[in-house]
Amino acid sequence: MPNSQPKKRFQELIDAVWTMTLATSGETGPWSAPVYYLYREKQFYFFSSPHSRHILEGDGQPCAASIFRVHESVDHLEGIQMSGTVQSQKPGIRTAGAAGAYARRFGIPVPGTDFLTFFQNAFHARLYAFLPDQVYHMDNRRGFGNRESIML
Repeated sequence: MPNSQPKKRFQELIDAVWTMTLATSGETGPWSAPVYYLYREKQFYFFSSPHSRHILEGDGQPCAASIFRVHESVDHLEGIQMSGTVQSQKPGIRTAGAAGAYARRFGIPVPGTDFLTFFQNAFHARLYAFLPDQVYHMDNRRGFGNRESIML
């Protein structure tokens, strides 16, 4: 029987942590950027400026992401390492629901119900999603450098 502990720890970690670091590589070289995310439907939704470097270099391209819990002791380092792609999200029922859940998670007051337009007008941001294709949970409490593959 497969060990469900890494999957459980994965879910606990993504529920507890609010930021994900995206790593991209383009003509100007590698780049990383932190984003606030909402995990839903096996995707990590986030809002960003369409003119930001991580979007210009990452939209539709292979990239990587990590989520980790900050701890002062090296033997308590725990995080998630992923590869996948960033994809811009088109307006629709699914994305409107994700945008509303995102606003609620981060306590962003949105007048009305058009969350996507609100974020675009108020923050000049659009909705994107990081779609992981490989996911690893790493946990130094189980041994230095210990990591296990997670199937979403």
